Amino acid sequence: MPIFKRRRRNAVEADPIGAFWSWWSGSGAASVADAVARREPTDANAELNERVARIHPDLEWELGPGLHAQHVLIVTAAGNPEQRAVARRWLRAAPPSDQTWEYADLRRPGPAVTLQFEGLPPVAVDESVVSIEPDSASVHVGVHHPVFSSMSVDVQRRVTFLILDLVLGEEMVETWVGAIDTLDAAPVDAVPVMELLPAVAGFAAEHTLEDGSPAWKMLEGTRDGQRVIATAEYPLRSIRRPHLDTHVAVSIHYPLVREDGLPESEMLDELRAFEDHLTDRLGGSGNLLAHETSAGTRILHFYIDGTTPADAQLQAATTGWPHGKVTLTTTPDPAWHNVAHLSG
Repeated sequence: MPIFKRRRRNAVEADPIGAFWSWWSGSGAASVADAVARREPTDANAELNERVARIHPDLEWELGPGLHAQHVLIVTAAGNPEQRAVARRWLRAAPPSDQTWEYADLRRPGPAVTLQFEGLPPVAVDESVVSIEPDSASVHVGVHHPVFSSMSVDVQRRVTFLILDLVLGEEMVETWVGAIDTLDAAPVDAVPVMELLPAVAGFAAEHTLEDGSPAWKMLEGTRDGQRVIATAEYPLRSIRRPHLDTHVAVSIHYPLVREDGLPESEMLDELRAFEDHLTDRLGGSGNLLAHETSAGTRILHFYIDGTTPADAQLQAATTGWPHGKVTLTTTPDPAWHNVAHLSG
């Protein structure tokens, strides 16, 4: 359970992430570790509030025990996809972990704890029960706790999400959990909350390649009466690569031969080779996450780091296509809304 936790207003700074790590390496790490050891959070709270708020006012921070170090500092977007890229850039700029400190931008699963809110009864996480309903795309979860009856609906929802973050970790919740319900009464199929982690982890393993990389799935449908074939990474969740906050749709036109509007085999080979060419030009600045093909056009859905020149790199790489027009449309999209139609 986090020891301290707050957020505060923002202040303008040219490079707030760089300024944060400069302060941290100079004096912050030692002073915060000292405050934790003395269990006197006031000074650490005030300084961390200010430093994190300068990066973005909607970020939250937590301190707790580390996995490999004595302490962990977590700066998280707290479920807000609009700020995940900022939190990930903060993490990517962090110094190497040492015996005292390690760093994360997502809440981690942890041991059973008791949540305490001012004016409310304590919430022992291990007294929660859950319903678990997997489908082809995700695991739907209902959460009930005996003290929910003494809480407002808003507090119940807040506690529900905190319980899930503590049991599963933020990344697993955002990647694999679908609908989340706060339940007034224990469901007939209720199981102890500690059965949730193995259930969701098992579901994830079934939908992930052996090397741990994301699987891809094929989709088929129609658009304006035309056949559409699509392939997409599964599941399409921005939390997997939160620094890729910009969508680049590359529309590649090809000559129509088949009646259904799809490319014939030789043209498909050329499209795939061109796709590989574009992907190679990105290096580590982006990823191809989906493509869809219909009526003489193949759309490649790239997501890139908006702080890099990746869109210009893609634009420069498209000049070699000899069979038709290639257009790029670049849009900020940290929540990956532009591929939501392919995430089913």
